[in-house]
Amino acid sequence: MNNFFGLDSKFYKYGSILADILIITLLWTITSLPIITVGASTTAMYYVITRQLSNREGYIRTDFFKSFKANFFQATGVTILFIVIFAVLFFNIYILPGDSVLFPIQFVLLAVAVAVLAFVFPVLSRFEFKFFELLRTSFFLAVRHFPTSFTCVVLLYAIYVLVLRWPFAFVVCAGVYGWLTSLMFMRVFKKYVPQMDTDEYDEFKRQELLAAEAEDEKNDTESPVSQ
Repeated sequence: MNNFFGLDSKFYKYGSILADILIITLLWTITSLPIITVGASTTAMYYVITRQLSNREGYIRTDFFKSFKANFFQATGVTILFIVIFAVLFFNIYILPGDSVLFPIQFVLLAVAVAVLAFVFPVLSRFEFKFFELLRTSFFLAVRHFPTSFTCVVLLYAIYVLVLRWPFAFVVCAGVYGWLTSLMFMRVFKKYVPQMDTDEYDEFKRQELLAAEAEDEKNDTESPVSQ
């Protein structure tokens, strides 16, 4: 019995994962309530979960809000962009006649947009890119790793159907989706950055950040003061 409830037992391991999923879903839900912030909250969710999968986790709430604040403006910009893209595509689908040459093209563009959206927030959560570099990289990964993109979309649709049938399942949906897709995203990321989430990689990123801060301070000092 002691082994069953011990810290090294499977019961404790899976119980801890379930607790983490509940906490992450709660944080994601609260920070997504304005809707426009759903991108920043999703980015923060992926930051926490991917770090946990690499055994680099800290405190869930602290790490979540650290990423939320750091990526807020870029993630919100991406969110607004995709809201506009989806609005335009659905509007076109609504007004275009079914026999129009442009009608099927809207569905192709919609599929591409969904695939890119599946990657963009996980990529933003772990890498530093400028706005258009982020979109270009996410597009490349979504196309290059189409099975992953397709699986993410299928999982999202399955969760949507599940919540419609059993609304109470919403309390774990964001966390479950985040965990399942993070397993796939981490495999993809480590193909390009094999040393990701190692001590050496974390130290390299820390030194890179310090160097960037020092460069900013140097530029501020050397900038002429306008009269």
